[in-house]
Amino acid sequence: MQCLKCGNDFDNLYECPLCAEVWRKSGRFNRIFTKIEDFLIALFLGTMVLMVMMQILMRNLFQSGILGSDDLIRHLVLWIAFFGAGIATRSKSHVKIDVVTNFVRKDRQKYLDVIVSLFSSIVCAILMVAACQFVYIEFQAGAHSQFLNLPVWIMEIVMPAGYLIITIRFAHNFFTGIRDIFREKTH
Repeated sequence: MQCLKCGNDFDNLYECPLCAEVWRKSGRFNRIFTKIEDFLIALFLGTMVLMVMMQILMRNLFQSGILGSDDLIRHLVLWIAFFGAGIATRSKSHVKIDVVTNFVRKDRQKYLDVIVSLFSSIVCAILMVAACQFVYIEFQAGAHSQFLNLPVWIMEIVMPAGYLIITIRFAHNFFTGIRDIFREKTH
């Protein structure tokens, strides 16, 4: 079997031994943060699927629907996208432009990864500030969703929260990369 995260080949095991070792060494904060992240994305995805199924059943059987469910589903897609981006950043499988990678020697690749993580962390922090400003504007507007009369800004709070998660993940990748480089130089 081949691991979907790291590409490692392994036999007769439930989980990749390489990824499991990385998981054990990742630190308590990272493990707790990861469990919360995984739980929330599963909750949001389950809620979205359940809402869509209920909406289909109610429309076909009772010629009605759930007021505001389309709005909730649209916002849940936004939540799942941001949490998914955080998970992709965690596993270092996010989309990145690697034109320069083709011109850098393999032994220098780790330095480039550290620079990319730092730059990405800074960009995401700037986007987080912009998202906070956007949510504040929505808060001031006072608009409400049809679903449970929730304020729209609450449903959009995932934008700054998502960028915060991604910023933390890129910063973690940056500091982990720096630590690994220094450990390598001392050995």
